[in-house]
Amino acid sequence: MQERLQTAVVQHDQIIEAIERRDTVAAGEIVRAHMDLSRRNMAEFVAPQGLDVALA
Repeated sequence: MQERLQTAVVQHDQIIEAIERRDTVAAGEIVRAHMDLSRRNMAEFVAPQGLDVALA
């Protein structure tokens, strides 16, 4: 979890830098990667590994 949080912090900085450079392609790619990371973090928070929870 700590590693993913550090990755998120780095992504925030990268997004800001891409916006400052007006690099919309890079900003978009980083935002998509960040959203994927955030989804995985939220899924783990809702149903941590090892916890038997029916999601359907």
